Amino acid sequence: MKKLTLALLALFAFTFFACEVEPAGENLEAVAGKGKIKNNSIEFDFSEECLTSEAILYAGQNIEVGKVTVSESNGNYVITYEITNNQWCITETHLSVVNAPEDFPMTNSGNPKNGNFEYSDEFECEKTVTYEVPVEKGPYIAAHAVVECVSSSPETIVANLPGTIEFCTVDQGPDAYLNITIGDGLLSGSYGAWCIDNDSPIQLNNCYTADVYSLNEELPDGAFEYPENFDLVNWLLNQNIVGELSPSSGEAYTYGDLQFAIWKLLDDIEDEDCEECSLHGFNADHVDELAVLAQENGEGFTPECGDVTGVILFPEAVQPLIIQIPLECSPCEETAWADGCDFPGNNWATYFQYN
Repeated sequence: MKKLTLALLALFAFTFFACEVEPAGENLEAVAGKGKIKNNSIEFDFSEECLTSEAILYAGQNIEVGKVTVSESNGNYVITYEITNNQWCITETHLSVVNAPEDFPMTNSGNPKNGNFEYSDEFECEKTVTYEVPVEKGPYIAAHAVVECVSSSPETIVANLPGTIEFCTVDQGPDAYLNITIGDGLLSGSYGAWCIDNDSPIQLNNCYTADVYSLNEELPDGAFEYPENFDLVNWLLNQNIVGELSPSSGEAYTYGDLQFAIWKLLDDIEDEDCEECSLHGFNADHVDELAVLAQENGEGFTPECGDVTGVILFPEAVQPLIIQIPLECSPCEETAWADGCDFPGNNWATYFQYN
């Protein structure tokens, strides 16, 4: 019995000491060389050269959409994303600045976790985004962005309207009060236009320079009596009302009816004030019908893809106009990286070292 007890004690001792093992990590070699993550499964290729202060911003791996530049000011890096391809804009940014590439937030397979980068923002549609980052954070920079083509949504289309344009008036009717042409740029083409301030003149066969405003921008003070009604006008412009039959008269609405309704919604004007309005006739009952329809249906109207949106042309000292811009959306979104050295993972993400 004593021998059995001793044997059991010996077996217990063996089992106890046999199970007392060192932690696995302490048996692994330290990082074997520069560029390896501590689990020894990921290795950076430091033979690549990516010293720069200006890196091309590539979208979808091979579309050059802009650049990321770095300078120094008062102990900070000034890191600027700049879109130089006018067909694109920035909707998100993610930026990481570290002392060594191994310090970037990464997955176990060596792909960057840009959602964990120290600096990030979301935007509607920006051409330039700037960050200030302390120089002491290190010289290695990973600059990621999400970019959209400017025709991807109503918001991006409107955000990329030009600031000014040159236009010429051509003639009147049958579908719009004025027909105009815009020569160059994003808005080049022919448009039907509507006057929006009956107090100011505008001449046919003349050319003008105009500031461009979307309807959600702040408009010049005092330019319109009822600027809060532009959503109602925007709704009317989307109804293709000219040529449709009035339910009360059975007659077709004319461009004169619609023009007068627009004036009524935005301006102080009565029927008797418009005996010489160059509308080539209007029906006062039609005008009232259209104004009421807009008030009943247009409050808070926001156009979507496939609609049109009103855009204001504001020339100096003459009648401002509103034109209809089709929202022909072509959704597209790409991820973008500032060019440089590759991350060790299997995607195309890159980083660079500030020179």
